Amino acid sequence: MMGITVRCARGGSIMYLMNILKNKRNLIIAVVAVAALALLSYRYLPALLQTRNSSTGAAGDTNLAATREVSTIATYEAPGGTDKVRFTIGLDTGGRVISVKASDAQKGDEVSENLGKFSTGLLLVIKGKKLSELTAVDRIGKSSLTTAAFNASLPALKAQL
Repeated sequence: MMGITVRCARGGSIMYLMNILKNKRNLIIAVVAVAALALLSYRYLPALLQTRNSSTGAAGDTNLAATREVSTIATYEAPGGTDKVRFTIGLDTGGRVISVKASDAQKGDEVSENLGKFSTGLLLVIKGKKLSELTAVDRIGKSSLTTAAFNASLPALKAQL
C-alpha cells in the first residue's frame, strides 16, 4: 500500500501522527491532554487576558480612571507577628470598584509579590460591583489571613462613601 505523506507547516507528518494515534492508549492520552488544555484555557485564559488588559490599559478607556479612592489600614495577626495592610479601592462615578491595591502599611506602602497577587485576585472577584453592596469575599488564592483582614475592613471602606 502506498501512503501519501502530507507535510505540516512545522515539517511533521500527518501520517506519522495517524500511526501514533492508532494505538488506543495513545489516543486516550491525546484526548485527555486536549481536554485538559481546553479546561485550563477556559478557566485561566479570561483572567490572564483581563489582568493583561487592566495592567496595560487602553489609551481611550475612560473606565480605568478612578474618580474616587477609599483606603483603610487593617491589622491582623500573622505567624510572623502583627501585620498591617492598606487596602485602597478605586471607584468610578457610580461607586463601582475599578481598582484594588493592597500594600504593606508597615513598609511605606510597599507592594510585595503576595500582596500584588492578592490585589489581582481580589479585583477579579469584586470589579464592577458597588462597594456599598459588597459583602465578605471568599478566600482569595492562598491568602486566608489577608482575605479575612479585607473582610474586616469593609465597614471602614464603606464608611468613606
